[in-house]
Amino acid sequence: MLSRTHPEGRAAEPDPARADHGSDGISRDEYDVVIVGGRVAGASLALLLGQRGHRVLLIDRDRFPSDTLSTHYMGPPAVALLRRLGVLEDVEASGLRRITRMRSYVHDCVLEGPVGPTGAYSLAPRRDRFDATLVEHAVRRGNVEFHDRTRAERLIEEEGRVVGVVARRTGEDPREVRARVVVGADGKHSQVAAWVQASSYEAVPGLRPGYYGYFHGVAPLVEPTVELFFQGDQMGFVFPMEPGLDCLAIEAQPRDFEEFRRAPEAVLVERFKQFPGMAARLSRAEIEGSALGTRGIDNYLRKPFGPGWVLTGDAGYCKDPSTGLGMGDALAQAFLLDGSLDAALNGADWESTLAEFQRRRDEAVMPFYQATLAYTRAADIPPESLAWLRAVVSLPSIVRMLTAALPVAVAAPGVLPPPTYRQLETMVSYFAAAPGAPEAKR
Repeated sequence: MLSRTHPEGRAAEPDPARADHGSDGISRDEYDVVIVGGRVAGASLALLLGQRGHRVLLIDRDRFPSDTLSTHYMGPPAVALLRRLGVLEDVEASGLRRITRMRSYVHDCVLEGPVGPTGAYSLAPRRDRFDATLVEHAVRRGNVEFHDRTRAERLIEEEGRVVGVVARRTGEDPREVRARVVVGADGKHSQVAAWVQASSYEAVPGLRPGYYGYFHGVAPLVEPTVELFFQGDQMGFVFPMEPGLDCLAIEAQPRDFEEFRRAPEAVLVERFKQFPGMAARLSRAEIEGSALGTRGIDNYLRKPFGPGWVLTGDAGYCKDPSTGLGMGDALAQAFLLDGSLDAALNGADWESTLAEFQRRRDEAVMPFYQATLAYTRAADIPPESLAWLRAVVSLPSIVRMLTAALPVAVAAPGVLPPPTYRQLETMVSYFAAAPGAPEAKR
């Protein structure tokens, strides 16, 4: 177990000397927690642990603020976590549009509805501002020291336990920093995970390449709406960000990767213009900078803890970005891990406490992980199925009747993969539990 350093029931007073952004060197040789990685997962965990009075060192190899590869999307559950974290007002202060609708195009058919119950909304923030806002809050609330341009070069181990890191800030000498816990929040290519040889399970190699860009001047819909295009064997996404700015993304097939890599901006625009209505909406649009992309994102869960170390965010659990859950998952893990680490730092048994964190994490994410894999692997709509869909949407009376039959129809064996059905059940409960939702007939 880990011994306690703060008096029972009293959080340490914030120390302004530790509330810096790396302008001075690391201020001490020992912390309760060192977090490697200052993006969503690391910064939110640092904020929560700092509020509990634990002394936290947060480091990131990048200069802040800066962009990073991302889906950008934060659905209503993630927005609720931002509110709970106390950062939502500042996140929205950059002028983000509140996204209230979700529209899916299946070839030339359109399905649309709310993103959540009445009052719910989504956001699509730019990562440079969003990540910096989380760090600002963590530092401002006390007990958290942040240093950008600071890389963890290796772990310090004693008697089989991680007890710190060797950190080096750009242009400076390496420095040993001791900690009771080292957290790897350093993303899908986590060095911390590699150093501790964290085992993976339920792993699936990357399935689809993806590219996206920031576009100014896309003709908007009446209401801010996330748009998904299912055409052929590719998927397109429009995420409204700030007024006049949208993130456009495509997930293609492995055979398309070289074409995207050679001319990413041109191919992204060309393919988007093939989606319903997008040629006209892009007629005056301009891309900001370059399109960004990847050959594919590996899918896995990793054992998230060992003697003196923990993994969170993409370092511990990662999946294809097609379902847009990554940023919300990082926040949810931070809340789960915060309680577990606080208990361990206050004397609870390390092994059993962190094993319970792993159990709860896996229980929470597994249905969505498996549903994401099924969704990403899905082939194009067969012609006969598309003919049925076109027939249904052309007959409003049938739409109404099929809606009434949905609970029975989708539960029939073979209609949906079990993980997808469980994900659907979760969303049904979300809508049904909202204030003002119609009561189910008994």
